Amino acid sequence: MSTERLFLEDPYQREFEALVTDSAEGWSLLSRTVFHPGGGGQPADHGWISCAGSSHPVTGMREDGEMLWHQVGVRLDPGAKVHGVLDWPRRHALMRHHCLLHVVNALAHQRHGGLVSGAEIGVERSRVDLSVSTFTRDDIPAFEAAVNEVIGRALRVRASVAPEAMLEDRPELVRTLKVRPPVVNGGVRIVELEGFDAQACGGTHVHSTEEIGQARIVKFDNRGKNNKRFYWELVPPSAT
Repeated sequence: MSTERLFLEDPYQREFEALVTDSAEGWSLLSRTVFHPGGGGQPADHGWISCAGSSHPVTGMREDGEMLWHQVGVRLDPGAKVHGVLDWPRRHALMRHHCLLHVVNALAHQRHGGLVSGAEIGVERSRVDLSVSTFTRDDIPAFEAAVNEVIGRALRVRASVAPEAMLEDRPELVRTLKVRPPVVNGGVRIVELEGFDAQACGGTHVHSTEEIGQARIVKFDNRGKNNKRFYWELVPPSAT
């Protein structure tokens, strides 16, 4: 039994129809979903599921192999038809921040050989920890400017699926020190910022870097000799 992950095909899809395939203690397993389960620093999606005339908030997600469970707080009968609606403003903010961190870690990798040692993607602020021993506070203005220059190129963002074995042949696709990219049905998603960067990632992203908006570093900490912590905030494109 598995859940069809509609968000992998179209991260902009906001509503869907599905069947309840199992239910237990306020959690429901659906045949298909637009709700991302979270992972790699990206939190799970929120939204609502309607069934038999009642609407229930989705407050959590749980991944069990190929199955995705939705926390709705009530029992939904197996076989029931449901209509799901994504909390789109929250999801789109997470997509913008997630894509920002791709730009950030790509530049850190290109300039300093850095890898991601931790991340927490948020709606208003995101944190990324990078293993960049040569980076200092004096580098912040130039690094921030470089990130915004890449964002301003309006690079197309696209995803494809490759065999898991490809990661052995192209280790540069893995940018994390501790977390391996998720494998779904034997494949790994490769997210490419056209002509600039490609890396393995199972998250959701915007279609173009121009959707990210202007980025700024609001806090910087040394977390040991080789680890630097960056906090980033975004200004929406319409406000720049």
